[in-house]
Amino acid sequence: MIKKIITYLIVCICILFVYRSLLYIGIRKNKQGIFNKYNEIFLKQGNTYDVLFLGSSRAEMHFETKLFDSITHLNSFNLGVSGASIKVNYLLLKTYCQQHQVPKHVILNIDYFSLKSDIDMLNDFPRYFPYLNNQFLRAELNGVDHRFNSFYYNPFHSLPYTQIEYLSASLHGWLNITGKYDTLMYKGFQTMPPNEHGEILKITPIYSFISIKNRQYIDSLISFSKKNQIQLTLITTPIYGGGHHQVLNKSRLVNQLNHIAFINHIPYYNYTDSLKFNNPELYFDNEHLNLTGAKKFSTSFSRVFYNNMPQTTLFNK
Repeated sequence: MIKKIITYLIVCICILFVYRSLLYIGIRKNKQGIFNKYNEIFLKQGNTYDVLFLGSSRAEMHFETKLFDSITHLNSFNLGVSGASIKVNYLLLKTYCQQHQVPKHVILNIDYFSLKSDIDMLNDFPRYFPYLNNQFLRAELNGVDHRFNSFYYNPFHSLPYTQIEYLSASLHGWLNITGKYDTLMYKGFQTMPPNEHGEILKITPIYSFISIKNRQYIDSLISFSKKNQIQLTLITTPIYGGGHHQVLNKSRLVNQLNHIAFINHIPYYNYTDSLKFNNPELYFDNEHLNLTGAKKFSTSFSRVFYNNMPQTTLFNK
């Protein structure tokens, strides 16, 4: 009886490992959309992008890579990830540079309203599961969430987090089917269908500040960039209402970011004061531009960036 139980458990465990393996292989087979973006970062070797955009979903939805490339004549990739903190951005940059050619430029979007948060969290963290064979990535993720080693080795721990959404993504990969939003992503830039709209809501602004931990990670990003001869640019992209709807002390935060940029000899662009982006028709919701807004912003920023690029970058192209 005991032997039968042990045999049954072994068979069940083997089935779980096989199922999980097939699930992850299918996810990695996606040729468009969010998982192809992760394939580009964590699976491929030796990418040679000149420019990486870093930040949260606001970076992901605001930097239109195709437009940027056409104006600057550079090759860019949008590494923005929904909900990414400064720490996660640092993790992503280190992981990227570990297996790809170091970019010439990194453009980091900083959100005023998230600077006070010290919470180390990964939005949609099961998205990383199919890529945990990447040992460097796994070690970095485990530094944010100590469950990641267990997620890698233990299917009983990881599979409960990969429900129908991930099974659907895997089937799309196996069957080479394009998902609804997959075609709306290009080189990491994500937009929404024109017929979908979020809401511009009245929200209560908060008092924000740069936490000690987030300041340390900003400094770490700056140090890493200098060490690897990456030209780092800080930016805050447009926010509906100029950011005053989100934070009470915007001017103080802008001054602090300007000071960080000044003492480190790097540029900081504050697009929240630009009156060109006050029109609600440019926004998907309070914090995200729609495609029209993203194109308008990307055109404006790309021209500024191109005009201020060091001549060495231009001559190297």
